[in-house]
Amino acid sequence: MNQAQASEQVTVPIRYHSGQEKIFGFPAKKKVIAKGRRWGLTKGYANRAIEYLFDGVSPGLWVDTVNSNIDRYVERYFYPVLKYLPSKHWEWRQQRKELTILGHKLDIRSADRPELIEGFAYKFIMLNEAGIILRNEYLWHNAILPMTLDFNPDIYVGGTPKGKGLFYELYIKAQETPGWKEFRFSSFDNPYLDKKELQNLVDEIPTSIQSQEIHAEFMEDSSTVFRNVENSKGAQAETPQPGKIYYAGLDLARLKDFTVLIILDQAGRQVFMDRFNIIDWAVQKVRIAESAKKYKARLLVDSTGVGDPIFEDLRRMGLNIEGYKFSNESKKQLVQALMMSFELGKIRIFDDPVLMNEINVFEYDITSSGLISYSAPERYHDDCVMALALANWSLQNQHQVRAWSLT
Repeated sequence: MNQAQASEQVTVPIRYHSGQEKIFGFPAKKKVIAKGRRWGLTKGYANRAIEYLFDGVSPGLWVDTVNSNIDRYVERYFYPVLKYLPSKHWEWRQQRKELTILGHKLDIRSADRPELIEGFAYKFIMLNEAGIILRNEYLWHNAILPMTLDFNPDIYVGGTPKGKGLFYELYIKAQETPGWKEFRFSSFDNPYLDKKELQNLVDEIPTSIQSQEIHAEFMEDSSTVFRNVENSKGAQAETPQPGKIYYAGLDLARLKDFTVLIILDQAGRQVFMDRFNIIDWAVQKVRIAESAKKYKARLLVDSTGVGDPIFEDLRRMGLNIEGYKFSNESKKQLVQALMMSFELGKIRIFDDPVLMNEINVFEYDITSSGLISYSAPERYHDDCVMALALANWSLQNQHQVRAWSLT
């Protein structure tokens, strides 16, 4: 157990596990850390930053994903240590995102506006969630690197890998460059993490994601959810064919989103897609009903929220329809079923630029509590993905879809 002390000899307990000690005890100035989920890098960063400030190494910079994470990290990782120190010796200025200990300062900044970080010099720099924040290479090349000219700061670049981008390039550089050092740790290397709890997390994650998220391996294109997509293209639009059974998925528009209807045939080949927005609900319902009836499709529709009354109206219009209520768990099941259909080559889709873009940018997130969720990145849409996932679910689980009599 390391101890940092204020001038009044107040002891503040700081504890590292063996992997954290390897990082912070290694003499290199530049360190790149690839780690699995729940390994403890954020907590290690917090402890080391506190030590720097106690030792008078200031100012420091911590860069993270979004402001909401910053507030949560201060509460969870800094406060439990700082509570041992009289309040007069430290201050957290939430609006400015500035932590002061014994007069020494740590700026904690969001990476979403890297240009606002420019123009300052620091004696230590910590980049958290590097797999995410270094997707914007401007942060490193235009904001961080110029900061190194004044003080030759200690720099930590760490996080869970997200494909082979700039984070991976820095990891390779750290293997080859004097003064740099690379580290890689699996989630199982955290001695404080309950192994049964960790295994439960592993069991929730598709195999294609485990190498990256748990074992911290840099994988090609692993920041995306769906694999084998290129080999799944080639389907063509087709009018209804006698003897074929069709399965449709409908994702309904919310605010600025799009209503999307996708129809697959019994072999999993996409035959139809309609995508539209800013249309009155009455017109939308007629448009949807005409297409679904034309193919006599078994329609699965997102019936959550605004979708519930639309579902009921479509049912009354005589469609062969079933509702699907979205929750984090049900959406996860829906997306993972689509992942499996792509992996096994069970579906063929249009080479449509809108559809392909949504599939390629669709991503997952794993919370600190171990929950996995799927969605489009901020400012992107996932309506086509969800309509395709609903159609696929209807096809793959056809025996579970309740049929309504047609009028």
